[in-house]
Amino acid sequence: MSKHPHILVVDDEDAIANMIAEALRDEDYTVLTAYDGRQGLELARQHTLDLILTDVMMPYLDGLKMAELLLQEFGAKTPPIIFMSAVDCRNQIQSLGTFLFKPFTLETLLDVVESQLG
Repeated sequence: MSKHPHILVVDDEDAIANMIAEALRDEDYTVLTAYDGRQGLELARQHTLDLILTDVMMPYLDGLKMAELLLQEFGAKTPPIIFMSAVDCRNQIQSLGTFLFKPFTLETLLDVVESQLG
């Protein structure tokens, strides 16, 4: 794995996406930011990623559908996905990835990110 893992942050709330991205950059991660699932899908297709953090409920293309499309396209090469939501949708996520309740602390976020990057 590269010294600076590449992470994609997808959230339709700009302030949240930017806050998460900034916190990850402060930890020396390379971060791309998308503000809806369609942008996230395009960035995931264009870049080699080590991890994806995505909101679940977004307009145009939600995080679950984005993950399903990535898994169909990349299969086992799909990077780990962390789903973020204020609504408990762990049952919907099941084997698609890890779930993180909003709101969360930056410390919790970083712990989950590090655990997923192994």
